[in-house]
Amino acid sequence: MSEWVSWDEIRKGIPVNEKRVAKYMKMMQAAIDGIKLAELRQVRRLTQNEMAKKLKIDQSNVSRIERGKFDAVEIRTLRKYVEALGGELEIRVTIDDVSQRLIDSEYEKKMERKLIRAEAERAKKKVPAKMRPRAKSVAKRRTSKRVVARKA
Repeated sequence: MSEWVSWDEIRKGIPVNEKRVAKYMKMMQAAIDGIKLAELRQVRRLTQNEMAKKLKIDQSNVSRIERGKFDAVEIRTLRKYVEALGGELEIRVTIDDVSQRLIDSEYEKKMERKLIRAEAERAKKKVPAKMRPRAKSVAKRRTSKRVVARKA
């Protein structure tokens, strides 16, 4: 009769890829965080469609947030989502066990206003020359009248 081998003994013989384990741990944590946000939305009795309308985004973006796909969502969208739930978004950076707040909602709002102003300025500059209103100078108007008078 053969001897039984425990799972722990088998597992000891299998090499573990620590980077891969860390990657999947981060993915799992992001999914858990997304689920928590979905639960907070549900506590406030909002559907994904209602939340999307409130934030003026697609329902698919709400779903992406709630699945923990934070890499595929803009920071300002995530901020709006969190603020709609009554919270405040804060982004922290941790390097060598030192944690520093990088972005909070106030900073993000300021950056969004700058972006909107910059987009408005670019839109003004992109108006074709034909479409821009031009004021004719007095000299040009007089010249054009003389040309018309000579032809007649």
